[in-house]
Amino acid sequence: MSEKRVLMISVYGALLFAVIGVVWGLIINSQMILFDGAYSFISVVLSLMSLLGAAYIKKQDEKRFPFGKEVLEPIIIIVKYSIILVLCIVALASSGYDLFTGGRAVDPGYALVYSILSTVGCAVVLYFLSQKKKTSQSGFIEAEQKQWLMDTLLSGAVLVGFLGATIVSYTQYSAYVVYIDPLMVLLVSLYCLKLPYVMIRDNIREVLEMSPAQPLQTHILKLVEETETKYRFVESVTRTSKVGEKLYIEIDFILDPSSKAQTVREHDEIREEINRKMKDIHYTKWLTVSFTQDRKWA
Repeated sequence: MSEKRVLMISVYGALLFAVIGVVWGLIINSQMILFDGAYSFISVVLSLMSLLGAAYIKKQDEKRFPFGKEVLEPIIIIVKYSIILVLCIVALASSGYDLFTGGRAVDPGYALVYSILSTVGCAVVLYFLSQKKKTSQSGFIEAEQKQWLMDTLLSGAVLVGFLGATIVSYTQYSAYVVYIDPLMVLLVSLYCLKLPYVMIRDNIREVLEMSPAQPLQTHILKLVEETETKYRFVESVTRTSKVGEKLYIEIDFILDPSSKAQTVREHDEIREEINRKMKDIHYTKWLTVSFTQDRKWA
């Protein structure tokens, strides 16, 4: 299934839950369900942004973008999660206000029905995206999967909270039910602050063209060191950075007269050998392998 189709399924799913969440939340006066619906509405907009961004990145335009347009992917993801971060902060402030002003009266029975439907639905979409993520290196699909993970956790928290509220409403502590809705919003908002922070941090690294994850760096360096030893090169310099789905790898080998490979043909064979060894790296690779006898060019 193509990236575009996966993202479209995410859009339709988010739109459905957004409409249900906002309408249901307004009817029963639940801030928690409204927050869930508002999150889904924002997810629709952000998923459409991912869809448009993915389509634009795939359009060939080597004249204006000789190194590709992959940098748009982390930029879009940063915008997405910045908006989600703001939503969490607003919900946090609103729930705190409700807690200190007498709580919020909500019918726990109707809220419980919504939370069951929402949790099951979100879990189904999350499972679908998780399966697609396994066969794709798309940052957009990964971002959607994490977005739906947040939505599933959100709905699960709503389910647990309103189940508790329903039970409490039949006890002598029923007067405290009004505090359960804002308390859930407070706790969920605090929990959900972490994921936007992590996604923003990781994608800022890509925009700045910083080194990729350590395991990937280690794997590449090991291949380079094996080649360096095999052909008796004096030294090697390796630079890597990941931007969206594209992995930039620049390798410079420093030679001396005793090195095994001296001709252009031999250098091309080494390039092909390194490329073959990197086939297990599933990103789109931009591989540059250079040879010099003067270290200042490395």
